[in-house]
Amino acid sequence: MFNRLQTRIFAFFVLVIIAVLALSFWLSYQSNQRLEQQYVANQLEVASLVFESQYDNRNYYLAAFASTAAKDFGLKDIFIDGDNRSFLVALNNHRGRINASLAMAVSADGTVIGQLVASQDDLGQEIVALGSEQHASFRYHIDTEFDQISPFYLLDDKLYQIKFSPLTSGGDSVIGWVGFGFLIGDSLANSLQKLTGLNSGFMLIEQDAISHVGHSGLAIEQHDTQLVTQYIVNDQLDSDYILWKQFLGEVDDKSLHAYMYKSRSDLLASLESQWLQQVAVLLLMLPVSLLLAFWISGTITRPIKQLIGQARFIAKGNYHSNVSVDSSVELQQLASEFTSMQQAIVAREQAIEHQAFHDPLTNLANRNQLHRVCEPWIEAGSSMAICLINIRRMTEVNVTLGHVVGDEVIKEVAKRLCHINPNALACRLSGDEFVLAFKEFEHSTFDRFLAMLQVQIGQHYCYKDISLHLQFTAGVSFSQPGVDIVTLLRQADTALQHAKINKRDYQIYDANIDKNSIERFQLINELKEAIEQNQLVLYYQPKLNLVQQKITHVEALVRWIHPKRGIIPPDTFIPIAEKTMQMDALTRWVITEAMAQYHRWQAKGVNMSIAVNISAENLKDELFCHWVIETLAQHSVPVSAMTLEITEDAVVSDPELAIKQLTLLRNNGLTLSIDDYGTGYSSLAQLKQLPVDELKIDKSFVQKLLHTEADQIIVQSTLQLAHNLGLKVVAEGIEDNETLQWLTERHCEMGQGFYLSRPLPELPFNDWLSQSEFN
Repeated sequence: MFNRLQTRIFAFFVLVIIAVLALSFWLSYQSNQRLEQQYVANQLEVASLVFESQYDNRNYYLAAFASTAAKDFGLKDIFIDGDNRSFLVALNNHRGRINASLAMAVSADGTVIGQLVASQDDLGQEIVALGSEQHASFRYHIDTEFDQISPFYLLDDKLYQIKFSPLTSGGDSVIGWVGFGFLIGDSLANSLQKLTGLNSGFMLIEQDAISHVGHSGLAIEQHDTQLVTQYIVNDQLDSDYILWKQFLGEVDDKSLHAYMYKSRSDLLASLESQWLQQVAVLLLMLPVSLLLAFWISGTITRPIKQLIGQARFIAKGNYHSNVSVDSSVELQQLASEFTSMQQAIVAREQAIEHQAFHDPLTNLANRNQLHRVCEPWIEAGSSMAICLINIRRMTEVNVTLGHVVGDEVIKEVAKRLCHINPNALACRLSGDEFVLAFKEFEHSTFDRFLAMLQVQIGQHYCYKDISLHLQFTAGVSFSQPGVDIVTLLRQADTALQHAKINKRDYQIYDANIDKNSIERFQLINELKEAIEQNQLVLYYQPKLNLVQQKITHVEALVRWIHPKRGIIPPDTFIPIAEKTMQMDALTRWVITEAMAQYHRWQAKGVNMSIAVNISAENLKDELFCHWVIETLAQHSVPVSAMTLEITEDAVVSDPELAIKQLTLLRNNGLTLSIDDYGTGYSSLAQLKQLPVDELKIDKSFVQKLLHTEADQIIVQSTLQLAHNLGLKVVAEGIEDNETLQWLTERHCEMGQGFYLSRPLPELPFNDWLSQSEFN
């Protein structure tokens, strides 16, 4: 009990009852004044340090996480694919990892393609909604200095502290930006108040207009508002208050200020109370007690100064020293709390660092850790290998069995990867992508290692009576002089994509496949220009009417005449058009050109019907069929002169919509044909419902017709089925006269194939037709 401050003061006052009252009173008064000044100055300094620490930490965390999210390949892939819903889900997942209040994504053309705003309902539950600027133009100018815009963003009367990072593709090409923000409001103000003990808030000022962004505790009173405003605007300091301010920047032509304040009497209430107690005691005791009181005040202030000095030392980032004072129990407890506080800060920083360099689900290293570990290997000139692993069918697992099972599968794969080679660095880059990084690994042993990896990963995994066969596809790249880790990862990803396309288990990077990938990327960018600049041309393959033995129809096939690469076949650029949403423009060009060709043949006295292929993407556009009908009328082309060919897969993808669209075309007189019949997945019941006029038997059944009994049975059955349903039949792939005669004898209506002619441009086709025996 004697170590308690109140007991010691009482005991000392009893012992020094005969002290000189006047001298002790004056010395005690001066000591109290200095203590008040020092306490006020320290409080303001602590307030400044706390605010800067909170503000800088939020800025750093937002910038670091925005950079990390921008490097997420899964996020980039969804961004490039244009699947806005999936992109918003992925963006929200990233937002949730740091509990950000705002998440934004801006495309390269300045459009806000993703804006998610998180708030809380009355029950404290988080609500995530689309921001008001979704699909709007971004308010700031987009350029290479994008990351230097104001770190504050005012949205729907709410202010956010935000940081952006560029999304790049193919090296340094910026395809957009992604940003995350924390709300600046009452919550942050309350946090500052808890740390400093001062009333805290944020204020926006625009000329005479003042608005409070956030304030701690209850609403700020009018007197306090005037006091803070005068201090911020005119720098008028009221001596009755402790005031602190900080200009943070401009937000939409408004100046943003942070402030802290408190009544001087409230702040110094404890010191004033102690002073009054001392005065009362001094007035009642002898002068000698005042001398001892002065010594006691020195005993009290000395450890406080020690604590202030050590607090400043800690504020500079020195967290590994113990805070201690030789004084009362209360101050020793305060010193112990200081030590606990700095230990908690160290623990939080270690946790943040672990989160920044490790995957939260599997606890494997992430992309940041991969860079941090591998870059010294490369700088030291060590040979290394990167094995990028993609787990197959993870999307099906998540959709069919749920993400809980999917997460368990991912953790199981991570566990197996860790046991394969203890010297390898195992990382998880995204949802179903892992990396194994090897230092000093021999090329010659990698095939054997991949075979072992396939066995290890391919072992059955059972989860709650569900047995899963795990498989993967891998891309491998080896270090070379001058190649950094980013390039190695890109090369491994290129090899991985090549393995997927060619249905291989793995692929080791080769410069040739990289060249193909670059060329494909260039074609993606050039296809739109090709359509607009008429670099496309139609080839025509004749269809022989087997009844009349006359060429009455042709199939229009598009070719790309590239100014540098020459003729590019449709198998190369049609998939590109489908994936880049350019199929509609391509099909419309083909139909328009076919109509123009029809009139050119009519002018020469050639009456020829033209067949054009349309895709599933065209049938998904409800305006497409109306456009076809209107364009035929505008170009004065009879509907009998145009046949539209569709594949079975185009119908299977959405039967209800496809039948609706095809019925519209059929009702307007257009001839419809099922292309490549027999290779898709349509059933007889579905075929009966389709409003089509003819079937085209796929060439795979016709090319070896006379040599394969099974093909004869299939073709014969198809002819009977089609005729029973009232459909005509076109046979593709006729390569000899015997096949032509066989089909004619079995009443096949039309045939086409290389025996008649390969696809030809307009002028060569006209020459062929004039010399053909079937003219």
